[in-house]
This record gives sequence, structure tokens and C-alpha cells, in this order.
Amino acid sequence: MNGATFRWAMALSFGMLMIGSIASIGSPLAHAQVPSNAQPLRSDAFLDSIAVNTHIDYTDGAYADVRKVAADLAWIGVRHVREGTPGTSAPLSSYVWLAQQGVKFSFVIRPDVADSLLQLERFDAAAPRSVAAVEGFNEINNFPVRYNGLTGEPAGFAAQQAIYQHVHGNARFANVPVYDLTGYDVAHVSTRAGAADYANQHVYPQNGEQPAWNANGDKWFAWSLDGLRKFGLPLVVTEFGYFTIPQAGWVRIGVDEPSQAKGVLNGLFDAASLGVTRTYIYELLDEKPDPQNTNGEMHFGLFRNDHTPKPAANTIRNLTAILRGASVGSSAGSPTNDSPSYTLHGMPESARSLLLAGGNGHYLLALWNEVPFWDRAAGKPLNAGGVKVQVEFERAMRSAALYDPTVSADPQQRFDASQKLTVDVPDHVILLDVTPGS
Repeated sequence: MNGATFRWAMALSFGMLMIGSIASIGSPLAHAQVPSNAQPLRSDAFLDSIAVNTHIDYTDGAYADVRKVAADLAWIGVRHVREGTPGTSAPLSSYVWLAQQGVKFSFVIRPDVADSLLQLERFDAAAPRSVAAVEGFNEINNFPVRYNGLTGEPAGFAAQQAIYQHVHGNARFANVPVYDLTGYDVAHVSTRAGAADYANQHVYPQNGEQPAWNANGDKWFAWSLDGLRKFGLPLVVTEFGYFTIPQAGWVRIGVDEPSQAKGVLNGLFDAASLGVTRTYIYELLDEKPDPQNTNGEMHFGLFRNDHTPKPAANTIRNLTAILRGASVGSSAGSPTNDSPSYTLHGMPESARSLLLAGGNGHYLLALWNEVPFWDRAAGKPLNAGGVKVQVEFERAMRSAALYDPTVSADPQQRFDASQKLTVDVPDHVILLDVTPGS
């Protein structure tokens, strides 16, 4: 397929659809005083929610060397990838080798459903327990499909049911969930019973905007997820990202590399705040060289075409290291009831918070302010100053440390035992690691 046509057509159709036809929903916005009242999300569950798209079948570019692909994934601390089922250009052994390195695959079924399912079984026989999910057709609004004499959405729905029945009727995939197909009009569909275990969507913020909140009313994550909630299924976002060609104007998604890092970081936390179980960043690598910077599709990567990390890759590496550190000593199950009670003073409408429960009594309080980080008129970054927020705990914390994943995996500031802390909340996620006192 032509990747550039694929992503650009998707971006235009998605942007126009969102602006023209979907009303925004209420999202967990922070205000002047925000008391904590939600059960925290486990930090190890959040870590496991971070995933990335790859293109192992693109054997004429950066993905050709799967050993470097595995090294890149290990470097950023991510093990879940989204990929097309084997059987096109790359040999099955490439996928099996990655699985042997600990990679878990969400496989997208190709238009030849029967062959895709056969390749899926061949892969599982060679690399048992390495299939994390099976997904239906990709963006049928942009890539017309046929199945059993049907075309369009009827073909997509019929194929999805066949995929669902095959996966759940095969003991080999007893615990493997089925992600829904993408690209159909959810307004005309009332149920996904017998077709999907997870509702699925793609999210690409336009105009260099923040992922979930913009003063002009654009709420890209809420818009994309709102229509899916009626299905009553858990949610996944199987594509989300920004490409790194700085652009000006409207209906563009190109930003510079540091802004991509901020947008991707914020989007992961926005998704978790809105109930998304797993978010697949698009994508791991810039696929092919593009020295003239004319093809946006070649610049979505967390890494450049030569495998050198962009700021986004460094940020994800730092984030996963912080999360792993916080998760030490955690155990399966729900967080305990001793999570810190706190109130946030001075949070503007554009700000967000999310509490993660780690191990050994640690909690991570994520704070971020979705003010503009990109000047779409000039095509340049905006670096807004932080907003001062006071975190007031119900009782004094035994210890506290502040982390900025865009800078380092090490704490940027430590606080003495205190009941009140004042922090500068920037246009991207920072993490306050706190341990409640007795």
C-alpha cells in the first residue's frame, strides 16, 4: 500500500468528520480546586498500556533489520506492537525471532482473511503465547474491502464476525481478545456483540494541537472515543501520533521533534484518563529516508530512519523507567485503599491529573496543562511557562520527588516531608512520586 496516501487520507477524513459531526463529551478536566476521588490506576498496568505500531513487512527501509527493531523496543521499554499478520514480504521467522525477544503482537487481519488466519496459526505454533490480540480490517473508509461477495461496511462487518468466531472457536487463542475493525460509521451501529471484545479507534490531533483539550473546543481523544461508549466494551486506540515535519496552516499534523514528544506523552495519559486500556503509538521508526522532508508518512517514528532516537523515544524511555521503578513491589489486583487524599489548587480548565498506584507504598500523581504547544500560523513551537499548582494532601507525605519524562528518568526535585507542595505544571506531563505518611 502507499503509506503516504494512507495516512494523509486518514488525517483529512478524520479531521473533517470530527469537526463537522461529533459533539465533544465531558472529560475529566481539572478546575480551581480538584479533590481526589477516583480509584488510582496501577502503575504497572499503565506501563503495559504503552504500545507502538511497527511495519516488519516493509523490508526496503528501517524495519528490514529486525534485530535493530528489537533493540529499539528494548531501549524504550515497550513490548507490545501492532503489526499486520505475517505472510507478505517478511519471512515468518522475523516475527518469531521478535517474539522470542519478548515482543507481544496485536495482529491486524489483512484483506485475504482466510490466509491471514492461517498465518496467525502458523505464527502461534512457532511462538506460543505471543499473540496479545487480533484486530479486524484497518480503516475501511480509506481502504475499500471485499469479503464473501460483499463490499464496504457490510464486508467489514461480515469479516469481523468471521474473525471473532475463528479466534474464540480455537483453543489455541482461548485468552486472546479481538479488537474491532476501524473506519466504519459508529453512528449506524448499535452493538458489537459477537464481533469484538474491544472497541477500537484511531486518534490523530490536527493543526499541531494538544491531544485532548484545546481552548477552541477541539477535544480529539474525547471526540474519537465518545461514539464507542454505547457498545459497553473496553477501549483501545490502535493508532495515535504526530509526524515530525514542522508545518503551518490548518488541517496539518506536522510538528517539530520536541513537540511530538510532548504530544505523545500527553496522549498516553489522556487515553488512560478516558478509560483506554492500551494505546499504540504510530509508529516506532521513520520508515524510509526523506531528506527533502516532503512526505509526512516517513516521519511518524519515535526513532529516525537511522535508528537514532528522537526526543519522543527518549521521553518514552524515561517514562517507562520511572513507571518500572514505581512498580517495584507491586502485586496483582486492585490498589489498596491507603492512596493519598489530596486537593489541587490553582488548576486551570486546560489542566489534567491522574493518580497511579505503584509498589511499596509509592504513588505517582501525573499533572499536565494542555495549553498550546504549537503555533500553527508560524509553524513553530510554543513553550508556555508552567502554571503554579498547590497539591494539598490530607496528611503529610513521608517523601516526594518530581520527575519530568521529557528531561530524564531521574528526579528533578525532592521535597521534604510535607502536607502541601507547590509545583510548576508545564504543557506536558510531570510526575510527583509520593509516599504517604503513617
